[in-house]
Amino acid sequence: MDFRYWDVFPKSIRVTRSWWSMSIPLSIRGNPQGELQYESVNSDIAWVDWEGRVQLGWSVGATVIMVYDSPSRDSVRYIQVEVIEQSGGGYGIPS
Repeated sequence: MDFRYWDVFPKSIRVTRSWWSMSIPLSIRGNPQGELQYESVNSDIAWVDWEGRVQLGWSVGATVIMVYDSPSRDSVRYIQVEVIEQSGGGYGIPS
């Protein structure tokens, strides 16, 4: 049997929403079967560019990115992504 190890890091990304573009590079370890393919459940929150960097959108929410190691999609790794709204700051009225 041919056992092939490969994985993707980071496994989870949690950032505060920003008006500036954010990019986080993915690190592939091991020996994938072929060319990697990326798919985001919600590309308004995050997607992966052609260089393997997670691009974070301006939308708040959570999504999952799937990384496949071949067109047959029989081997997949997952990345959880969460973009949260910044809390605090601003001017509040004391109670």
